[in-house]
Amino acid sequence: MQTEERDIITQKAELSTFEELTQQVYDLIGNPLSVWAVAATIESLGIRDIDAKTDFGFESVFDLAEDVFKKLKKHVRDKVEKEGEKEVKLELGDVGESFKLFFKHFGMGVLFTMPMISQIVAIIIFEYALWAWFRFNVAQATMIAMGTIGAFIITGGFIQVLGRLVSKYMGESNYFLSWKSIKAVIYFAIPLVLGIAALIFVINVVLPFYPQRMITIGLTYFILISSMMLSAAVLYASSQKMVILVSILTGTLSVAFGMEVLDWGIYLSQWLGIGVTTGIQIIYIVIFYQYKIRSNRQQLFKQSLPNLEVSYYNTYRYFLYGFAYFTFLFMDRILAWSAGPPPPPYIIWFNTPYELGMDWALLSFIFTIALLEFIIHLFSHRIIPAQKKTNIDKLKKFNLYFSNFYSLQLVLLFFVGILSIVLTYYGVVTLRVFEDDYPEIRDFFANPLTFKVFWIGSVGYLFLVFGLLNSLFFFTMNRPEFVLYSMLTALAVNALTGYICSRVIGFEYAVIGLVAGSITFAAVTGLIGKRFFKHLDYFYYSAY
Repeated sequence: MQTEERDIITQKAELSTFEELTQQVYDLIGNPLSVWAVAATIESLGIRDIDAKTDFGFESVFDLAEDVFKKLKKHVRDKVEKEGEKEVKLELGDVGESFKLFFKHFGMGVLFTMPMISQIVAIIIFEYALWAWFRFNVAQATMIAMGTIGAFIITGGFIQVLGRLVSKYMGESNYFLSWKSIKAVIYFAIPLVLGIAALIFVINVVLPFYPQRMITIGLTYFILISSMMLSAAVLYASSQKMVILVSILTGTLSVAFGMEVLDWGIYLSQWLGIGVTTGIQIIYIVIFYQYKIRSNRQQLFKQSLPNLEVSYYNTYRYFLYGFAYFTFLFMDRILAWSAGPPPPPYIIWFNTPYELGMDWALLSFIFTIALLEFIIHLFSHRIIPAQKKTNIDKLKKFNLYFSNFYSLQLVLLFFVGILSIVLTYYGVVTLRVFEDDYPEIRDFFANPLTFKVFWIGSVGYLFLVFGLLNSLFFFTMNRPEFVLYSMLTALAVNALTGYICSRVIGFEYAVIGLVAGSITFAAVTGLIGKRFFKHLDYFYYSAY
């Protein structure tokens, strides 16, 4: 008994101040549930009503407990707020880290555009590339252009589906299902391409829109380019972009070999080049996936893709978007080439000055597209750490941070887009110093229509890239419906505006449709994007 009394006296001596008592209670029970819990804890420390009055100046233990309770609650509240501020203190200006990501992913974006640039360089050096040649006449250019456009449009949906499925399974390091999904998509795509080619061939026999030889040549390019696009899409989704560039460079050299050494002529040489490109890509894909599957022993586990109905539901929006997107890109050309003047001898007739202007404008698209690679990786790089650091009661700050991030990227994209247009214009114009040596360069600058189409087309591509930026955010959060409906609306505006302008004002004003459609795409996705980032926490947590 004397020992217990001595312990109580010692405890009370240690709790000689209010602050020490408060700390002791906090150490014992932490965040208190009620005043009663605090009072019980104080009494367990040996403090009586008389002690509360003589040692702490309170009338009773309960009065003392009320003040300790208030003190503890304030302490807990201040601590949570302090930690909360610390947790959501997300800096937009992580300059060093951002620069590292910029050089890495912007470089990867530029690498993605290198195949296009390599074709331009090849035309300058050899006068030909995989499916272009300075000396094509209008009839030849028409058939090859229509075969190329058809290949992009028909395979566009499959390209998006491949990107979705392959990147999904690659993200899970599941090469087995990635390989199965590739084969499943290709088994649908190739028969469709061949079926469409056969149908067009037969229709032209019955209703001869073009000479049958022209149709045969165009369809050959259509089939070959379609196959190349599909295999390149697999490589891109599999993060094997360098192989795409190597295969295209090898194919281009094969065209030169066919022309200069074998003397096969332009058609057979280009078909050889496209075939070599596609062959290299397919061989690499097969070796790459077989090696990955076997090295990870994934073939030993029974795995299967979702059934057809589920796969359709998961991917049909991506397919429709891909089809609509590439149709959108080429709609202005189809409208311009079908308008004249003079009225085209066939339904669609290639116009060289118009195409040169659009190709020139497309060059300004390269660096802005490369920038998108950086922006979306920066977004993905930051969102996971940010959500891990953010308490549930601080989600508004989480959303505000990424809203500011989004606004900053729009500003960056605008300045890079303007700079890209200016550099593209003056970069190409400097080639005029060679126009006396190269008739092709002189012809390029001969028609003022080319300049007009370039400036209008560049504006269209600038707005388009804003819509693509928004689309990448939506795709990242698994919201393809936002992109699909925006693109379908933009495509309708593009077609209607382009048709009216090309028929009422002049055929070259079909490019106004591209501008109107791109503005629509940027505006609709921008409005959705504003809501998207305002409630990013919801879209992020419901994405998967």
